[in-house]
Amino acid sequence: MSLLHQIALTLVPQVGAVTAKNLVRYCGSAEAVFRSKRPELLRIPGIGSSIADALLAARPLALAERELLFLEQHQVEAVFYTDERYPVRLRQCYDCPALIFFKGSSTDLLAARRVVGIVGTRQPSESGKALCEEIVEGLQAYNVLVVSGLAFGIDVTAHRKAAALDIPNIGVLGHGLSSIYPSQHRSVALRMVENGGLISEYTSDTKPDREHFPMRNRIIAGMCDALVVVETALSGGSMISAQLAGQYGREIFAVPGRVRDPKSAGCNRLIKNTSAKLMESAADLAVAMRWQEAGKPQVVQTQLFLDLSPEERLLLDLIRQQPEIAVDQLTVATRLSPGELAAAILGLEFKGAVRTLPGKRYIVV
Repeated sequence: MSLLHQIALTLVPQVGAVTAKNLVRYCGSAEAVFRSKRPELLRIPGIGSSIADALLAARPLALAERELLFLEQHQVEAVFYTDERYPVRLRQCYDCPALIFFKGSSTDLLAARRVVGIVGTRQPSESGKALCEEIVEGLQAYNVLVVSGLAFGIDVTAHRKAAALDIPNIGVLGHGLSSIYPSQHRSVALRMVENGGLISEYTSDTKPDREHFPMRNRIIAGMCDALVVVETALSGGSMISAQLAGQYGREIFAVPGRVRDPKSAGCNRLIKNTSAKLMESAADLAVAMRWQEAGKPQVVQTQLFLDLSPEERLLLDLIRQQPEIAVDQLTVATRLSPGELAAAILGLEFKGAVRTLPGKRYIVV
């Protein structure tokens, strides 16, 4: 009975993800929302007459009953945001979907410990596709779940390679689970369901309308620990995903490309603006995230590097003394010029000795 009301809540006109969660917060549950009387609903902030009337109508519940039948017939799981199976990282995002539909091998995947999102252009170069495949193959050693959008280009390249290597991977769709869009990716989607799955926030008969795909991007960005951008123009879905990942506090990595190559302009811009870390291989991501290879014990070194410059050694000693330290504190403590400080920090990053956090703060790896 509760699932029926949870689905119905997402079908109420004018009730989006934020409003739905606000209603549940005030009423206690989705079922309690539909049992509330009109005056009670109108006392909830942001709920006006039109939304109250829509909640009191019978149509959302009737549509939800039909959706429940689809879920049962096609082995699809519906996971509400209060459910312990709901992806924990996604739940932390204020605009996360109130309900997601999942078809796959196991909802245990939604609680994966390491999640990497991979996005990029729909028209990649052969070099871009090869780099994407190399990155996915390199990630195999780190027990990750790969997440992307099943779109043409980089998305499906990442999915195909992950499926070929039996790396669990999930595709986030911009439509309902009664179909696959684009239809050319149906075969790879079926493989993904065997060792991964498909996620959508839309009910089964929802069409792949244009406006759904930017919304889909927030789920990819919200689910992952790290987002990797492989070839993208200055605008488009991949840049939206990167912007959202930054807002959610996720680590962003971008594969650099040739200067003036429009397919790499977005990646180069992200790196230039320090919105993303430069990435050439999966090992770069693993070092930055402090992930060890699966099955290998973590080696703690008492002396990290012997080839540090005096400036690098000074910085490393200062950063070691605190859990994390801001660039302003380093400037004052070292009295290095901005150029000398930037060069020393960059050198330490290349050697894997320090990691940059949002807000130009640094920690020892």
